[in-house]
Amino acid sequence: MIQIEITPMLVNPDTEPEITINPDTREITVPPELYNIAVVADDNAEMVKIRIPRYFDGEDFSLRNCTISFNNAAKHRGNYTVRNILIEEESIVLDWYISKFVTEKSGKIYFVVEFKKEIDNRGMSYSWSTLSAEMNVLPGLDDAIEIDERDISLYQSLLSHIQANDLRVANLMTKFEDLYQIQMSIELLTSQLTDLKSAFELVEDTTAYLESETLVEEG
Repeated sequence: MIQIEITPMLVNPDTEPEITINPDTREITVPPELYNIAVVADDNAEMVKIRIPRYFDGEDFSLRNCTISFNNAAKHRGNYTVRNILIEEESIVLDWYISKFVTEKSGKIYFVVEFKKEIDNRGMSYSWSTLSAEMNVLPGLDDAIEIDERDISLYQSLLSHIQANDLRVANLMTKFEDLYQIQMSIELLTSQLTDLKSAFELVEDTTAYLESETLVEEG
């Protein structure tokens, strides 16, 4: 008997590469290890970290509301509100959980990181965005299945067989209804014949009685 030893692979989240943002160029850099970010239909199973300098043009990003807007491979737009932010002295780190809305379909996804505030310390609205970046969602087992022609032929054959059986059942039900109607007609005819026979018997009895009465009067 062969025994196979399975050793679990433990990944230290502190060693996982981070996505980085250059505020001056607005460019997002996605490490190669994170390009294939998930498999289709994954839901909050992968979390990526995005690092950006804390200060830009005198503004503190940690005091702004942060969202990640994305277009998934199905060309549907979505927004993710960043709730977990690690604030360091010179930078902040955003946690982004990849949801099923991102992984709705396999293929390329595009995203931007945005910082906003309705009214900032200057008394003005504030909105700042990166350029778009690209990642990829890998296909799963049931993604983009191609149906073999033989499967189509088998399906059509089964469908024809089911339809033929349905027709036979319908015909049998029609015949049953016809037989039922005939049976009801026979029962009605039998009842009428029984009533007619009783009437004849009554007439015979009445006739015999009248004849006997006539004989008695003549005697």
